[in-house]
Amino acid sequence: MNFCAQLMKVGIILALGGTSAFAKDVLFSAELDRQEISTDESVSLKMSVTVEGDSNATQPHFLAPDFEVVNQFQSTFVQSYYENGRFGMRNQNQLTKVLRPLKAGDLMIKGIQVSIDGKIHTSPDLRIRVVPGASSSGGSSGARSGAPTYRGSQAGGGNASSRITGKKTVGVNIFVRAEVDKDHAVKGEQVVVSYYLYRRVRVFNIQVEKYPVLPGFLREDMDMPILNQRLDSERVILDGVAFERSLLLRYAAYPLQEGKLKIDPLSLKYQHYTNTQSMDNDDPFMNFFQQMTPHVGSSRSDTVAVEVTPVPEEGRPASFAGGVGDFSVVSALDKTEVRANEAVTLTVKIEGRGNLASIKEPQAKWPENVELYDTKGTAKAGRAGVGEKVFEILLIPRVPGKLTLPGLDFSFYDPTKKAYVTKSTAPIDVQVAEAAPGSVSPQRVTRGQTPVAAAPAVPATAEKALEIRDLKGPEEKTEAVSVSGFPVWRWLYWGACVGFVILLLFVGLDLIRKVKTKVNDPESASNKQRQVSKVFSSLYKMSPQVAAGAPWLEVVGGYEKLCGVVFNALDRYSAVGARSLSRNELKRLLVEEQGLSSDAWARTEKLLEFAEMVRFASSSGAVSEASARKDFRSWVVEAEGIVKTLDSFSKQKLNRS
Repeated sequence: MNFCAQLMKVGIILALGGTSAFAKDVLFSAELDRQEISTDESVSLKMSVTVEGDSNATQPHFLAPDFEVVNQFQSTFVQSYYENGRFGMRNQNQLTKVLRPLKAGDLMIKGIQVSIDGKIHTSPDLRIRVVPGASSSGGSSGARSGAPTYRGSQAGGGNASSRITGKKTVGVNIFVRAEVDKDHAVKGEQVVVSYYLYRRVRVFNIQVEKYPVLPGFLREDMDMPILNQRLDSERVILDGVAFERSLLLRYAAYPLQEGKLKIDPLSLKYQHYTNTQSMDNDDPFMNFFQQMTPHVGSSRSDTVAVEVTPVPEEGRPASFAGGVGDFSVVSALDKTEVRANEAVTLTVKIEGRGNLASIKEPQAKWPENVELYDTKGTAKAGRAGVGEKVFEILLIPRVPGKLTLPGLDFSFYDPTKKAYVTKSTAPIDVQVAEAAPGSVSPQRVTRGQTPVAAAPAVPATAEKALEIRDLKGPEEKTEAVSVSGFPVWRWLYWGACVGFVILLLFVGLDLIRKVKTKVNDPESASNKQRQVSKVFSSLYKMSPQVAAGAPWLEVVGGYEKLCGVVFNALDRYSAVGARSLSRNELKRLLVEEQGLSSDAWARTEKLLEFAEMVRFASSSGAVSEASARKDFRSWVVEAEGIVKTLDSFSKQKLNRS
């Protein structure tokens, strides 16, 4: 790396006609990335030297008897500039030392200095507070220091790496890791499972070979960056080694049974470069040649165990509905004024973080003059593991007057408080008016039965009319004149039916003729093209608003338009009814039978999958809102290219036919 840096210096000097720097300014600084750590963690000391021209600087030195050096990184930057009519060159060298404390206390790093052209430059001493870690006191300092807390197959002991996998990370460039937010849980308690990719080299073309199943858990998707290959990275230190960490998958898992449950692994395959210093090496010559040789690799996360205990029996209230977590409950009635024997719907919404799917409906003692018909509940997962479950309770008041529906008691177990919590809804007053004239009380049924409507009451006047009509003799009833034994109205009826069928036949034939004419009419094709252009014009106009924070419903509507214009292009290529077919069926019909190119289909499938994730799965975290907004214009450009490709193939088919 030093040779390449010197080579770059020579090239810049030659390009400037041999001009050297006129200034000899020197900047030297030293800083720590944190002010407090535990004995289980490490701290990075970054020393930076900036000199003008071709000054010679030695490596910085320091005194830190209470630390051991576990790793180091070095980088060099060369910058040319033009100031006050003169050319110059500035060199910046950064040396980072990763230090691990040997004891707890207020520790000092002293004697930080560097020699430049024989002159000593110093930086102030640095102080850092080191507190006892998990290995010495049984606790964890991750929350105090601001560093991420990791858990895994050996939770509670040693450094972050050993707590997760029990393996050292020194010498490992790429690995996948499963991390859980807790290793002990109550049955039904939410456990957040995250799968991360750690790397010290550049990795690309990441593909999942096997997704985790999480046996013994109810699994809900929270965040799925791997689906759209939009992986955000952060710098972390493990065992004194710097890694780039990217989230691949994140699930909310709810244990369905007790005992020791295992979080099964995630398997990946990918391509990568072998240069281990690529994260910190800014030498363009070295990076260029190292990136010429990508390699194929694979990685699989270790199995992580979670110990699950039963929900406590002690103190369990009668209103416990099976919820484990932290919830709120509210209720509302669709109307507060109703007639007797008319139904009202009481909606109860339970919202929070926990096992919503397992929660049963809250129970209540309903008044005698109210009949409970049926209840239905629906659960919906939300963002960041927070969801809701809604119960719709159908009630029928029977007696006029003022009616008070009692509040509902909802109890759940809060694992954070280690106690049961009961929350109640407020009572609701309903004004019940007299029943509608002629209404009959429905049959009273038990829960689970289907109510059978009673026969409507017959007014007395109608009964009298029926009696009078039945008293008439057959001689008083007249019949229309018949032809060949059939009444005339029957002949008229069948004649009208036959005439209507003939009319439909002529209309259908005319429509078919018009459709064929439009297909072969260049002007009609031109109109369709103008319509497609208008759609894309409106989508391009939407792009800045989507990126700037337009309402989410408008963003979803934009992706719905993208799907629609692509489906229309598919139907123009081959009238197979693309919207009603699965992806596999479409691929078979279009690629294998209709001759569509595999590349065109792959682009089309990728766009449709992303757009449909935004439309139908964004609430579960399958695609982030930020990604959907930022990439909207790119998907519009891609959709326009796909439509042009499909229409070009359509013209070729038409010309061949």
